[in-house]
Amino acid sequence: MVLTDLEMPEMDGFTLTRQLKEDDLLKSVPVVIHSSLSGSANESHAKRVGADGFIAKFVPEELIREVVRVLSNVPVQ
Repeated sequence: MVLTDLEMPEMDGFTLTRQLKEDDLLKSVPVVIHSSLSGSANESHAKRVGADGFIAKFVPEELIREVVRVLSNVPVQ
């Protein structure tokens, strides 16, 4: 699993997520975006680039629930 923010120095989380999901070796790795940039527009954009989850910062219980939800959908190999 990759847990990423949207605001990062070299690359934003949308770009990172899109590149991971376009890579044949990495596309099955779940990605959750955890950002202070909340709102339906950012959440919709996260879905469009392939994120498996999106959670606004920072309520620890909500982050835990989202991580558990996403990981429970990962097929066992």
